[in-house]
Amino acid sequence: MAAGVDDRGMRATDDAGAVLDAEFEVEPDGDHLALVMKSAGGKVGGSPHGRNHQYNTALELLLRRLRERGAVLDSGVVDSAAVKQLPEAQRTIIEAPVALVTTPDIGALRRELGRAQGKIGKNPDGDATKQIRLRLWVPGYAADDADRLAADLAKPANRGTVPDALALLRSLIGDPVETVTGSVNTIVEVHEKRVLVATGRSPQGQWVDVRDVEAGLEKLHAQGSVLVSVGELGHRSAFVGAVLATIPGTVVSLRPAVITLQGPEFPLRIRKFDVLDGKAEVTTRKEQRELRRLLLGGRTAAPCDLCGHDYPEDFLVAAHIKKRSLCTDDERNDLTNVAMLACKFGCDSLFETGHVTVDDTGRVHSWFEDGLRGRMRDHLSQLHGRPCGAHRAGSQPYFAWHRANVYRG
Repeated sequence: MAAGVDDRGMRATDDAGAVLDAEFEVEPDGDHLALVMKSAGGKVGGSPHGRNHQYNTALELLLRRLRERGAVLDSGVVDSAAVKQLPEAQRTIIEAPVALVTTPDIGALRRELGRAQGKIGKNPDGDATKQIRLRLWVPGYAADDADRLAADLAKPANRGTVPDALALLRSLIGDPVETVTGSVNTIVEVHEKRVLVATGRSPQGQWVDVRDVEAGLEKLHAQGSVLVSVGELGHRSAFVGAVLATIPGTVVSLRPAVITLQGPEFPLRIRKFDVLDGKAEVTTRKEQRELRRLLLGGRTAAPCDLCGHDYPEDFLVAAHIKKRSLCTDDERNDLTNVAMLACKFGCDSLFETGHVTVDDTGRVHSWFEDGLRGRMRDHLSQLHGRPCGAHRAGSQPYFAWHRANVYRG
């Protein structure tokens, strides 16, 4: 039997691991999903408590978990047998849609729903634990996802660890990052405390404090969802939201603009890139061939500029020292300095991901992640301190850019 489920229905497990005595269901309801909270009261044989006696605790927990998923309560009614014959207008407990992410006090909302319940029926009795139906819109869940949502609400969230802001920002350098409104931001440079971001209105870029991104990441992992607003994410909320939306497992919704972080098992959200039309693709390939031709100098084999080992030409790439998408036209045409030969046996990837760089004396520097073992550590150790074959006066500015913007050390 699954955790949180018994022969009477679904029950939620709180964050401390205790299964709450309060039954609920999630059902399809037209184009919506509906959370049905079963009523409390009455005696249960062999128990000092009544049926579903933790109704209020469970409802508040479920509402909080729905807020973490960016849910909107579209409508709500008392759903008990005693009042089902009444028109919905006479048993409504939610008059207008409620975006839970904009509701700071979930406890107050739960109490408000309780007070509204007590007024429903031919003879209002003040009962705040009746069976209710809350119609929902939840990002990432369609009307046929009732069972999945019920299972997700029943268990504590597992969002993993908060990503490192600098590592995340550096991984996005040069790539178009879309805001929730569709505007494109491009990260040009990443420094220890600030990041340069170019937009359509500011093509030269404006500086954003890395702490704003760190705060957004922490809030997203703590709450499960964030509202993309100045009040929630600061005055550069559009950019911070765009960065948060690149994290695997996020779901973006609008009206209001909300980013929700699902569990690790949630399907990954694939980051969108500019479409490469035929012309751009051919131009890139021509440039790559020309780079390889110049760097190989007619050889069919050559040493990797980082590790120094000889490889056949098919196992070497013309690796841009400065990210190509951020090079000026003059830099892209500086073919003899802007690129180097890097082998496909690890050096190209290690340089691209910032695990290695080249200092101003031309020596390779390796970054050793805490706890790193095995073949990768061995390879980094072999590279550390080696002379780089591509370092010279002309390439020095490109290596300086790489150290400042990509290197993790």
